[in-house]
Amino acid sequence: MNQFKEDQLVMCGRVVPFLAENEAAVAASPMAAEQAADVTTLYEQVAGARGGTATRTKKLTEAAKIAQKQLLDLLPALLGPLSRVATRLGDTDLQAAVTLGGRQLRKLRPLAFIGVVGAVFQRAARADVAAELAKQGLTPKALAPLAQALDDFRSAQPATRKSIDEKVLSGAALEDLLDDLMDEVRTLDEDMKAFKLLDRPLYDGYQQMRKIISSGGGSSAGKAGKQPVAPEA
Repeated sequence: MNQFKEDQLVMCGRVVPFLAENEAAVAASPMAAEQAADVTTLYEQVAGARGGTATRTKKLTEAAKIAQKQLLDLLPALLGPLSRVATRLGDTDLQAAVTLGGRQLRKLRPLAFIGVVGAVFQRAARADVAAELAKQGLTPKALAPLAQALDDFRSAQPATRKSIDEKVLSGAALEDLLDDLMDEVRTLDEDMKAFKLLDRPLYDGYQQMRKIISSGGGSSAGKAGKQPVAPEA
């Protein structure tokens, strides 16, 4: 595991005790409290796997990769015509939403990818847009294979907790487990922003715990001492 990921794990090891110490205050936001509990549970599982043998397996990812490949192959068949529709309707929001390249989509984490593609489908289902798509032959029946590809990809993504459980049991690479945990921490980041209004000292304390302290790992930056990295967006 590379040094940055090691530093992420150390950061999570500071955040979880902070959440426990401030459990009553965090409870002012039920959503934040629920997410904090999920982060704590996942951290304990990842930390527990830290000492185990971490070997990458294909058990959880093979079906998702196949589904994603199919979805990326078919998606331009909707994005291209949608761009034409946006031009005809003079809809700048629609135009911005469908201006997506394969490279951009491949960089997205699975849940973000599902969200982006799902938003495109929602726009395509608008009555005015659907009518224009039909003029290009893209009726709901014609779009069915693409919709199925999205459903297949969504189904191949297990719930985060189940994913971590199965990855731990299968001895998946620790990096994969940590990536899932960091996704949940970033979700908590959004929930905790409410405390700018609810409890500013708590929010500031959380932000302090969320800083990733670079331990260097032998790099030139590391020789200069530990450098804090602000919470990721």
